[in-house]
Amino acid sequence: MKNKVLTLVPVCLAGFTGVLPFSASAACSSQTPNTGDTVTCSGSGMAPVVATAGSSNVTINLDSTATGSYSLPTQATPFSVDSNSVINNDGALTLTGNGTGVANRGALLLGLNNDNTLTNGAAGTLTTTGAYNDGMAANGNNNTLINNGTITTSGNNSYGMTAAWGQSNPGAAGNTITNTGTISTSGNNARAISLLGGSGTVNNSGTLTTSGRDAPTVFLQGNNATLNNSGLIQAKGTASSSGSVDGVVANTLGSSFNTTINNLAGGQIISNNGIGIRSTNGNITITNAGLIQGGSGTAILSGNGSISLILQTGSQIVGLSDGGRGNNSVTLEGTGTASSAFTNFQTLTMTGSDWTWAGTGAFTTALVQSGTLDLTGTLGTSTASVTASVSNGATLQANSTNLPLSVSNTGLVRFLQNNQGEYLGTISGSGAVEKAGTGTLLFNSVNSYTGGTVVNGGTLIVGDSSHASASLASGATVAAGATFGGYGTVNGDVTNSGTLGAANALSSLSAGPQGNFQINGNLTNAGFVQLGGSGVGNSLTVAGNYSGQNGVIALNTVLAGDGAASDKLIVSGGSASGSSTLKVTNIGGAGAQTAIDGIQVVQTTNGATSSANAFKLSGGTVSAGAYSYYLARGGVSDGSGGSWYLRNSVVPDSTTSVTPAEETPQSIVDASHGNETVNVYRPEVALYAEAPSVARQLNLQQIDTFHDRQGEQSLLNGDNKAPAFWARSWGSHADIHQSGDVNPSFNGTLWGLQLGQDLYTATEDNGATHHAGVLFGFSRATGDVDGFALAKQGSRVGKLQLNNYNYGAYWTRVAASGWYTDAVLMGSALRLNTDSVNGVNASSSGNAVTGSVETGLPVTLGEGLTLEPQAQLVWQRTSLDSLHDGVSEVSWNNGNTWQGRVGARLQWAFEASGVNWKPYLRANVLRTFGQDDETAFDDSTTIANNVGQTAGQIGAGLVAQVSQNGSLYATTGYLTNLGGERQRVVTGNVGVRWSW
Repeated sequence: MKNKVLTLVPVCLAGFTGVLPFSASAACSSQTPNTGDTVTCSGSGMAPVVATAGSSNVTINLDSTATGSYSLPTQATPFSVDSNSVINNDGALTLTGNGTGVANRGALLLGLNNDNTLTNGAAGTLTTTGAYNDGMAANGNNNTLINNGTITTSGNNSYGMTAAWGQSNPGAAGNTITNTGTISTSGNNARAISLLGGSGTVNNSGTLTTSGRDAPTVFLQGNNATLNNSGLIQAKGTASSSGSVDGVVANTLGSSFNTTINNLAGGQIISNNGIGIRSTNGNITITNAGLIQGGSGTAILSGNGSISLILQTGSQIVGLSDGGRGNNSVTLEGTGTASSAFTNFQTLTMTGSDWTWAGTGAFTTALVQSGTLDLTGTLGTSTASVTASVSNGATLQANSTNLPLSVSNTGLVRFLQNNQGEYLGTISGSGAVEKAGTGTLLFNSVNSYTGGTVVNGGTLIVGDSSHASASLASGATVAAGATFGGYGTVNGDVTNSGTLGAANALSSLSAGPQGNFQINGNLTNAGFVQLGGSGVGNSLTVAGNYSGQNGVIALNTVLAGDGAASDKLIVSGGSASGSSTLKVTNIGGAGAQTAIDGIQVVQTTNGATSSANAFKLSGGTVSAGAYSYYLARGGVSDGSGGSWYLRNSVVPDSTTSVTPAEETPQSIVDASHGNETVNVYRPEVALYAEAPSVARQLNLQQIDTFHDRQGEQSLLNGDNKAPAFWARSWGSHADIHQSGDVNPSFNGTLWGLQLGQDLYTATEDNGATHHAGVLFGFSRATGDVDGFALAKQGSRVGKLQLNNYNYGAYWTRVAASGWYTDAVLMGSALRLNTDSVNGVNASSSGNAVTGSVETGLPVTLGEGLTLEPQAQLVWQRTSLDSLHDGVSEVSWNNGNTWQGRVGARLQWAFEASGVNWKPYLRANVLRTFGQDDETAFDDSTTIANNVGQTAGQIGAGLVAQVSQNGSLYATTGYLTNLGGERQRVVTGNVGVRWSW
């Protein structure tokens, strides 16, 4: 076929014209279709198809076999339609050559005027090389460009899809560009998509990339342009010193123009070396549910206009968002985390359900209208530069360092505080505040919010010692495990299931002075109220009703006499009811008698009252010095009937309104029904007071008498003059009582072992012998102690054990007539252990010196009978070291005591079976006298007990000389008091003597 030259046709509104030669070919059914024509192209080497000027309703279809290669300037627009027409390409088209400028450029597919639809199908490929060569273009209004295939441009200033074409008709409107395929450009200043004119729309769900210098990927210019992206938009190139390489550029010409960018879920707008989205002049709205990333450190940059940035679920911004110089806002919708920096934005609005703000901001206003905004970053350049508002049903969560200093709250402000911090601002409104986290939060200002406070974790302090005027305008609820309190005031009801602390009772305020925490409302205490801090004098004032729900109040008290210092609960104008336990810690109190009201621990004032069982004392009593203090409602003084006191004396209930608290020991309750005032001593008083008496008894039985130790004087003279060794073992059961302040008594067993050895013997000319030697021994006393304790006589107070290690020397002279004189001096090392009924264990060491002088003169009665009058004087000095039992210092006066004994021994001597037998009976009267025992407690209270006692003793003994060298002996005895306090001692003793 012969080539045919056609007439010239316009190809650009800007005036680019040229000759379009083509060969007549069967590849396309027509090369110059007119109105209503449909052209189908297939095969290779297709000639251009250009609809006639002014035509409409033209359709050009290029099937998948269609290929063609075209070149500028002669074939600048190989396939073009005029108006209201369609081009569908499924073939492979290439355009080469160079255009000469913005208005003189080529395009493989062109819609010259209005209402055209150009589609590059899924199988279609459009490739251009050279400058100013575009893939698809439209130059009028309401055109639609669709790419479902592949468009590639490699020349400078060459675009993948563009409307208005060549920037020659920026006034065009209503054009739509849609890409579901792939568009890539590699030339400088090239664009994947360029949209000019008003009310245009770009839809991208495919891939758009540019890699040239100063090449933005999507370029929008005009009013009301819209970009909807769910695919990839990426600028991979670099920028020149005066250029930029951005993912999306919104270059609105007028300051009042608007641009909308919707980066949908899965959408990515990325610039490797530039800005993700740049707006240069007008207003822009960016809604992001995908990724916006800037390689230069800036993800979003706005110019002179205003920007509305909406972050939705899935939003991720990598890089700075800079709002520029307009009136700018950020809105949070759905859920997500904002972790980047935001600057030049004035307003942050939360309308979503759950967002974490981990980034930085420069906002002046933050509006939390719904959901929960977790503020882990910062909203403003400082917390003072931004004002926050929380709507009903919304939650703002922050900590003390990043919450704005001014918050208007009708919802919930939650402090998630995991460290120690102070909130320096104020919160107002009808909303509530919650303290969460494990840390300590300090409020030192006056907060006027009225929705109440919930302390769910950690510690919330209202006012330190320098800000006692700090207050909350409404009540509080304290959860289990949480702590609330301070030096300030709560104006509302408080429900406590955790810990409520006053002043320096809180660990973080421990360095402060004593003080008061004020509740102007009712307090329901099902938890722990901690008043005891560093020192004594803290108070909790409840200007309302106090209701204990098995709660505990811990307080410090100087356990001394009437009116001693104490922390206290003050109930003003209301009532105290329910049940609460007071736990009292003694701070330096040495114990002293309370003769009047006692020590006030709960004060009712301004007409307040208390129920009979409102309070009880942990353990029933608390001890200091010699006393046990119990809790009682009411005192002796007028007007004290509703207050509660610690007392250590019981007054008759018929004369006062003093009523022991619930769980007070029954002995104290019983004593209150009596007719006299009695002291309440702690059980350990009688226990310790009895120790000297038991020590004396132990040493008395260890030194005992000459006959108990050595058998009988006939074993030391006559034929028994040689030095001898002797040993004995003894045991007794003792029930011994003392009179005095606490009337102690001991009931138990005593036993001992003793060894002696003569070191020297001599015989006078008249036959008298002398024996001198040393002795060693061990003895132990173990038993129960009773006494006057907890206002009751004869109370069991504990157990006592005394170990006694002895050493000493003796001298004995026995005349030929049997008249003997015996002297012993014995030292003892003592070890005392006590265990009271209160579980108080204590121990002490000590020593004792015991001396004895004894004499007896046998008188022969005949028939082997002798009667031997005897006399003995024993001196003792017992010294026990002071001890501290965890309650008080305990010391003893360590005095001297004496015991005198007079008696007689009736003995019968006979021989049987080669053994000399000497059985005997004896009777004694014993008198103990000397310095009374005194036991001091913290050197403030001294307990005295009498040592004077008269007793009678009867006994029997047997001496058997079984050989010239060896003898056995045994004694038994029974001692009882002769008037005075009860004394019952039953003893047994066996011994052996061997002469060398």
